[in-house]
Amino acid sequence: MPHSEFSYFDSCAHPTLNGAWTQRRKGMTFEDLASVRLDIPNYDALAIGLPNVGGYEHEMFKKECDNWGFEGIAAVTTVEERELEREIDTIVNLGFRGLKVHPRLLGKNSDLSYLSRIFSLCEKNGIVCLLCTYEADKPGRLPSHDPFYQLCDALNQVPEIHLILMHGGGPRLMQFVGLARHSSSILIDLSFTIADSITASLQPLIQDLISNLDRLICVGSDSPEFEATDVLSKVIVMATGINRPKVDNVLSTNLHRFFPGRS
Repeated sequence: MPHSEFSYFDSCAHPTLNGAWTQRRKGMTFEDLASVRLDIPNYDALAIGLPNVGGYEHEMFKKECDNWGFEGIAAVTTVEERELEREIDTIVNLGFRGLKVHPRLLGKNSDLSYLSRIFSLCEKNGIVCLLCTYEADKPGRLPSHDPFYQLCDALNQVPEIHLILMHGGGPRLMQFVGLARHSSSILIDLSFTIADSITASLQPLIQDLISNLDRLICVGSDSPEFEATDVLSKVIVMATGINRPKVDNVLSTNLHRFFPGRS
């Protein structure tokens, strides 16, 4: 089917204020992200800020999100207790409805004991938390505690948090899906994991999720790492023979539950 027949609410897009990306690579501007609508007319996205990437700054990033009509997701830039509370106050006052925690970019992925504090502040302020679950890193920067069980500990303390688990834990996908099966406030994002060659062996599992656990997942492009058009094409192929409402859940409906009111 052509892209025009689907509404695609991309759960993971990364436009930057200056078009720069990680590792000194060229990234994607907001104008670049908006151009996706030429190929996918019914396209929307979570425009996700990242700490210390592309000139990120809360207020300017929110303005660009609003100017281009995307749902802005603020970047958490600190996990220090006093600074964190002030930062989340700023994020909420600017009108963001979600924020992203990226432990690796924060240099705080060896110990995630701060997650419960972030979850508590998100729940208190009624905003969605996106958490990067990609664990791989260079030796010397690897987790010294199992991130999955530290996440479990935080969820035990703040069980009602509205949480999107970005990349679905990669090769640990089913372990993370298990969390969403027992909580309507947890959603599994499949960005990167659905498109990367290293996780290609998970594609039969992803097809099964679309067919049988469609209310638990959403699909992001992880642009500029991957193209939104390519990811949508992959989902369409993987969903061949699956009932259309299930595909719609995965591509847009589930994410609209977390961010209602978007046209």
